[in-house]
Amino acid sequence: MMRFIIILCAPLLFFLFSHAHQEQVVVPETSKEGITYPSVVKLHPPAVHFAVALPLFTLILIGLYHLKDRKPDEVEFLSIILSSGGVIASAITGYVAHESMENLPIEKETLDLLHTHETLGIALAGLFSLITVLRFTYALRKTSFLHHLYVFLLLVGVALILYQGNLGGKLVYDFGLGVSR
Repeated sequence: MMRFIIILCAPLLFFLFSHAHQEQVVVPETSKEGITYPSVVKLHPPAVHFAVALPLFTLILIGLYHLKDRKPDEVEFLSIILSSGGVIASAITGYVAHESMENLPIEKETLDLLHTHETLGIALAGLFSLITVLRFTYALRKTSFLHHLYVFLLLVGVALILYQGNLGGKLVYDFGLGVSR
């Protein structure tokens, strides 16, 4: 019974935590020189937070299952599905944001980094789709090879997501991309 309560409450908790930082700091109006970005660019940052947090949570959960010698269950399965959904949503919103920013006047170095960031995001969406398919296959046919394969791919995926976050951070904080100044 406890598992079903957790499964039902997890999406609610994620929704509540996603709206925790909606208050914005009022910045005094100064000269707005630079680029004005389309409002579609603002969809990517909220999706990115889920794409980083959920796979990391799933990896920690699987690690705890291994420490406790627990078999994968519904909570872990739901966690993988939510993780993949977060990564795919992040890739989609990133692609839309990229398409709206690609023709803006930005430096070549920034544009190259933006293309790398986009390519890795699409690859991560594919990787996490594969992880979900492997986990679903494992639910139907429980072999240790499938389990070890999807856990290994999840570990690789989380490492790539952290690298991807680093690239995104450079785009925003070093180059000011997506930030109206």
